[in-house]
Amino acid sequence: MDKVQLQRDALAAEIERDLADGHLDFPTFLDVPLKIQRVLEQEHSGLDELIPLIQIEPVLAARVVGLANSVLYGAGREPAKDLRAAVMRIGTAAVRSLALVVSTSQLTRGERLGAARPYAVKLWDHSIDVAAWCYALAKKVGNVKPEEGMLAGLLHDIGQFYLLAKAADYPELLDRETELSDLILVWHKPVGRAVLQSLGVPLDFQDAVDDREIYGGAFPLTGLADVLFIANLAAEVPNPLTLARDNSRGGLLEAATVGIDQDAFKKITSEAAAERSRVLAALRA
Repeated sequence: MDKVQLQRDALAAEIERDLADGHLDFPTFLDVPLKIQRVLEQEHSGLDELIPLIQIEPVLAARVVGLANSVLYGAGREPAKDLRAAVMRIGTAAVRSLALVVSTSQLTRGERLGAARPYAVKLWDHSIDVAAWCYALAKKVGNVKPEEGMLAGLLHDIGQFYLLAKAADYPELLDRETELSDLILVWHKPVGRAVLQSLGVPLDFQDAVDDREIYGGAFPLTGLADVLFIANLAAEVPNPLTLARDNSRGGLLEAATVGIDQDAFKKITSEAAAERSRVLAALRA
């Protein structure tokens, strides 16, 4: 057995133990989102507890103020000039999303991922593309909160980011793309659900992320899982691990929506595309 296989087996055994024990050893890139979640979970916590936590992360603080003054939240309004005003404008759900944006993008820029770094960058580009589509589609269909859609898009592959961060401790594995991809495909769903539980997201939200590969076939889109399904296939940037290559994703979307009013569906997605571009620009800023 070569070193790569040994490291793959060792990482798989570590993940299996962690899941069985119900305790994940979180990589450092999730520190800030977890701290924010713990503050928001406290019964009597408010802005006085949340804002100092944001202030000690200058990049996050800048992104919060920037989003508050972006076209998504600030069009036609007086600029938010301080962090408190910015948080009050965008809400805590958006703050949670931005904490994930900042933390995950920092992971993709780190050197510890070695040869797997290009994969992490592509996965990140895919995640924010899906998040932007989720926000835009949710705004159009009206039965899913846009901020909830955005958070779902950012979190839908969180298990893959977690596994990538853990794989940084297994350098031989990072150099073998096929072995790494196979391991992530096997483990990302149970790991992702465990991460979502630790982040305190509601059970129905967890279920929607788990069911993102199943489309109910109803139109208008009936819930978060449907929005996430369509967003995944509409995204210009595919998940680098996806089994659906670029030349088949359009066919999958067509097949999934064959029983619905295509004119109405195309109208919704066409109108959502412009909003998606604005959201994507805000997330990439």
